Parts: sequence; structure tokens; C-alpha cells
Amino acid sequence: MLATGGRADGLGLVLVVGATGRVGQEVVAGLQGRADFRPSYATTPPAGHDRSWVRLDLLDSNTFTEALAGVSAIFLMRPPRIAKASLIEPFLLAARRVGIRRLVFLSVKGAERNPILPHHGMERLIERSGFEWTHVRPSDFMQNLETEHLASIMEKGEIAVPAGKGRSAFIDVADVGEVVVHSLLTPHHVGKGYTLTGPAALDFEEVANLMSGVMRRPIRYRDVSLPGFVFEKRAQGVPLGLCLVMAALYTVQRFGFAAETTDTVRRLIGHAPTDFATYARRRFGIN
Repeated sequence: MLATGGRADGLGLVLVVGATGRVGQEVVAGLQGRADFRPSYATTPPAGHDRSWVRLDLLDSNTFTEALAGVSAIFLMRPPRIAKASLIEPFLLAARRVGIRRLVFLSVKGAERNPILPHHGMERLIERSGFEWTHVRPSDFMQNLETEHLASIMEKGEIAVPAGKGRSAFIDVADVGEVVVHSLLTPHHVGKGYTLTGPAALDFEEVANLMSGVMRRPIRYRDVSLPGFVFEKRAQGVPLGLCLVMAALYTVQRFGFAAETTDTVRRLIGHAPTDFATYARRRFGIN
């Protein structure tokens, strides 16, 4: 497979795992013209893809060889269907066997101290595997409103999650992608974990109020129970493992552990992170 982009001195070829995902797309865009990279997809290639794309299923070792050939660095994210850290170990071992050392992992805020989250075990596994690692730990994505919550917002005018009155410092995936690219292209990030947040913490009542103003229609927040949330998501066809991960993250928020804000985005990439109102106007505003 051919790589695309330009070359960054000393970095070599970057394998972008999950390049069809929200952060993966931002990483691909950020590497354009700055480094050679190989975008990957797990099941279905994106429309209009070229020969630089390669299939990579972290649960299928038959896809490893082609994806890893000639690679020097990896951007790795956890596919939603993988809830156990041990399931990615064969891929990590394959990468180390062909001499890959540099790895930037998309984790989640608080993973370093919360063993319930699958990202916690994945961080530890990556560290034990001998990589020159960096963990990027973002807070909840603003873009979840465009995916997990979109149908409920558009059809019912509500956001239904088990977060209580807990706050989260929501972040724009574009800012996350910038930090990932920065961590890959510049030195001094090996062995570090970066907690990324937006500029302010909001609860879902505040999110719903902001969305109501931007969309010019009532959007309400419905605080559901944990069992009720899992039941609703399962009825929508969401895999149980993903339901439980989502429930764990909302529990973190419910108990106040997601409200911390950091200046990491500004410190690393030189500008303030996007605030929620700006994001909402951009994605949901009515002209």
C-alpha cells in the first residue's frame, strides 16, 4: 500500500488506526503534507478511498502484516467493540516484532486512575510492551451530540443520559486531533499522559439549554437511571460492552469526577480549546 502526505524529519510512516472515526479523521487531516501516513479502516472503506488505505481489524491477525509493513509510528484508538485490554495484545506484539516503537494512544480522561475503564488496562499494556508511548486523555466529546445523542435530540427533543447534575469539560474532537498530531510530530512527549478538556465544565441541563437557544426549539435533559440507560441502548442495538463503557463514563460525570479543566490544549498547540457555545452554533445553528 502507498502512503500519503509529506514527510516529517525522523518520524517515518505513521499508521492511523481508526482513520474513519471522528478523531482519526482529524489526525489524517492534520498529517496531510506534514508526514507520510497510512490510514486504516476495520470493516468498510470510506467512499472515494485511494490505494493508501488498508484494512486493519485489531481482532484479526491476518490484517496485521500489510497494515504494519514499513510503519515507524502508530496512532491507536480503542474500537468501541473492544472492551478488554487483552484483546489488543496480539496487535501490539506484532507491532513490536517488526520494530515499531512510537505509539500515541487515544485514551480517555481519568483512565490512569479508573480500572473500570478498558482504557486503563490498555494504557498499562502499552507501557509494558516497550513502546515509546504517549497517552492522550480527552474529556467527553462535544461531537457525541452528533452521534450517540442525535436521534434523541432530533426526534424527541431530549438528551437522556445517567449523568445526574454532574459536569463535564466537553472537548471538540478537532482540538484532540491537533494534540495527537502535535505529539507525533514534535519531540519530548514520550512517556507522558495529557488530559485534554474544553475551557469550562457544563452539566447536561446547561448543554440542553444552550442547544435550545441555538436550535430555536426546546431541548430537555432527562436524567435516566443506569439500568434504564443500558436497557434503552440495548433496545437500540448498541452492544452490551459499549453500553457498559458508556454507563461507566456517565457515572464518572455523575459523581463529579469529570468537571476538572486543564490548560493542556493551549499549552501544547498554542490556542484555547473550542468552547461549547461555539461548537453548538457551528454544528446545530440555524441560519
